[in-house]
Amino acid sequence: MARRYKWIAGEIERLDPDVDYERIWALSSTYWVDEFMMSFLYSVSFPNFMLPANGGRTVGRGGTGPVITDPDRRQLETVHHFWTWFAHGPSSEHTHASVEQVNEMHRGISRRYPGDFGDPEDFVYTLCYLGAGYHRIRQLAGLPGYTNRQRIAAHRHWCAMAELFWTETGPVAGFPADFAAMLTFLDEWESRHQDWTPDGAACTRAVIEQFAARWFPRPLHFLGRAMLCSFYGEAVLRVHRLRPPDRRVVALMRTGMRGYVLAKEKLLPDPRTSTPDRHRSKKRGSAAQVADGDRAIAV
Repeated sequence: MARRYKWIAGEIERLDPDVDYERIWALSSTYWVDEFMMSFLYSVSFPNFMLPANGGRTVGRGGTGPVITDPDRRQLETVHHFWTWFAHGPSSEHTHASVEQVNEMHRGISRRYPGDFGDPEDFVYTLCYLGAGYHRIRQLAGLPGYTNRQRIAAHRHWCAMAELFWTETGPVAGFPADFAAMLTFLDEWESRHQDWTPDGAACTRAVIEQFAARWFPRPLHFLGRAMLCSFYGEAVLRVHRLRPPDRRVVALMRTGMRGYVLAKEKLLPDPRTSTPDRHRSKKRGSAAQVADGDRAIAV
């Protein structure tokens, strides 16, 4: 189809979210979302996954996990999987191969930490966050959340993704009934966790520093830290003992994010190809690996 100056929003609204949910999700998450935004989403999301003790324990592994020892590699390999799931969807053999890598990695770690991959609700939380995290971030920045079609598609996409993951106790069960229930589940799950853990805190610091170092020169690392902390929820700040930025800094960071997103979605021409496809043509980064069908190993 011919690509107009602004075409993505119209294409999303033309599609049927009950049938075309993979396409709607890909349009929503791989065209306007560039490498910087994906890195930001990774860095905002990961401390949430480490709110429970088992999350920090299996990621940090007493200081031996790659998020501590090689945070750049861990970020790139994890984002590689995210791009694959976002671009190809749960019906794709590329996604099945990617998820099986993650399952195999989890099975290996579970031999060292038996029981830590046994709660299906931890998996449900992670998948709900991947499906609704950007919606929440948009709202914090003063932007509209997902449209009704995007909400339906997000729920269908990630409900289908849940069927692919392994847990120590059996299939992932109990996925929320709709997008609103996903948001309710996120809030309820986060409210359960109260206790600081050294692994969770260490992993969170490593994620923050990796983001700051990748996108900002050393004298401006503080801006990267402030940006992330301005979008962390109360549970992340409390459990990992992060100092909240001054409210004026939070307002500035959220205003900057709002401007960044609005420029992409309302002012600049919509990209004709997705971020993975654009990077494939340049052979650059994990997004290029996704488009080429290469396989990454995250451990």
